[in-house]
Amino acid sequence: MPYGSDWYKLDNVAKIMPSTATGADTRVFRLVCELVEDVDHDVLQDALDDTIEDFPLLRCCLRRGLFWYYLEQTQIRPLVTQDTLPALSVLYIPGRHNLLFRVTYNKNRINVEMYHVIADGTGGYSFIKHLIMNYLSKKYSLDLHDYAPDMTSVSERASDAYSRYYGSGEKAPALSPLSWIKKMIPANACKIKGIPDPDLREHLLEGRVSLSEFLDVCHQKNLTLGIMSTSLFIIAVLKQLGTREMKKPIVISVPVNLRQFFPSETARNFFGTIFVRYDPKKYDGTLESVTGEVAKAFKSELTKERVANAMNSYAILEHAWGIKILPLSFKNLAVHFFNSNIKSGVTASVSNVGKIELPEEASKYVKFFSSFMAGPTVFMCISTFGDEMSFGIVDAYTRHDVSLEFFRSLTAMGMHVTLSSNDSYMDEH
Repeated sequence: MPYGSDWYKLDNVAKIMPSTATGADTRVFRLVCELVEDVDHDVLQDALDDTIEDFPLLRCCLRRGLFWYYLEQTQIRPLVTQDTLPALSVLYIPGRHNLLFRVTYNKNRINVEMYHVIADGTGGYSFIKHLIMNYLSKKYSLDLHDYAPDMTSVSERASDAYSRYYGSGEKAPALSPLSWIKKMIPANACKIKGIPDPDLREHLLEGRVSLSEFLDVCHQKNLTLGIMSTSLFIIAVLKQLGTREMKKPIVISVPVNLRQFFPSETARNFFGTIFVRYDPKKYDGTLESVTGEVAKAFKSELTKERVANAMNSYAILEHAWGIKILPLSFKNLAVHFFNSNIKSGVTASVSNVGKIELPEEASKYVKFFSSFMAGPTVFMCISTFGDEMSFGIVDAYTRHDVSLEFFRSLTAMGMHVTLSSNDSYMDEH
């Protein structure tokens, strides 16, 4: 929530973002809404002007304090622009007074890109849905005032849910943050190999399938959407591993929306992370040899106690006295060290952003939603709207064998996959 009249304290997740965004890992995520008709620039700008009034946290710049970064409110007007920058481009530049999100469009696609400091995927979708509703109501004279997001107060959207629920699980020890990290995160995971993009740019691959077709396969195998998606992604990784690389576990980082465990309508960060660990030596070439292990991991990790512990782990920098009293420049070094330990224990990330719903009178103007997240390795986001299921995969390599193998597995199951990308190599293959 606001501290004073013109600034906000960062939430516990946001505190680590400025110190860990390096190279292609800009800590920026992109949410996309594809409409049935091309975007009207002036109407979209008018809709953005209205929407930003309900999301004051987005009208902020990131500033350096003595001990922490903080968000300072500004009167900068966010402007809609054509989508010309590379996807997931840097939003925070130290010393520059600028907003931490952008709204762009290209033909019939509206893009919202956000620096992870100000929101998570759920919060970002709250904003883009609000924006789309305002746009459609203005463009087509629709009466959408009773739409559910309007019921959430401005103060609730800007609230810090981590502070509200801190202590719900086992608190992180104050004097040994590294041991806590090692407890929460497996070490020495196998890595996805690839030639880094020479320009440190992220490559986006968007694959869409019928949600009903995907769920039919899940039901046949008695699996959830999350377990099936994660298992198929693990197999895609397995098929790229050499014999020597099979000695280390595959560890998939899975962000979990904490709002399903702790009631909150915040648009800020409010997620925990669980880790699905798989031993490559258990793979016998069948899907079942992976799904059984993944299902066990989901069952043991997706409990209120476990996600509460994950939530509290993000508060470690704020509550560990050995770090808390350090000036910001020294904190940055500590965060960088902890982040290196975290990255060593993760192979890739799979995030189910969830189901996006709009009222019937608005849905007919929308084709689908999709989402993408920059990260230190391959990151897959899953979004659903109506019968459209979108997989947004991001990496910073020159080839994308894991991503393409994942989609081959879907077609092998009889699903029709529609692919698009910002990358010429994938367009040709």
